[in-house]
Amino acid sequence: MHQKTMPEISAKHHPVHKLVREAYKDQTSLGWRHAIKGRISTKWSQAQHLHAQMRGSNRPAQGNVIVRLIWTAMNGLWKERNRMEHGTTEEERALNAVARMNLRIKVAYSKK
Repeated sequence: MHQKTMPEISAKHHPVHKLVREAYKDQTSLGWRHAIKGRISTKWSQAQHLHAQMRGSNRPAQGNVIVRLIWTAMNGLWKERNRMEHGTTEEERALNAVARMNLRIKVAYSKK
């Protein structure tokens, strides 16, 4: 796996910044591929909650906003990928199916 450097997070000793740095390190040990699937460090929620508290927000907790944002983004990517792969009209779907079949035929004949 590639060794990535930690993005610049303010070096201030602000409690939220400290939690964000801890969350980043925690997520790195859990794995960023898991984050895409919604499996994220609990420290992200702690940082989010502390930030809201410090801003004086008295809105009730809405669950983990980060997981919802990740899911929404991944769902949008999945729908776009399907649109590109399969098309949106019957004509596009038929053309894409023919193109995929032609590719499989070329691959099969190239192995002989």
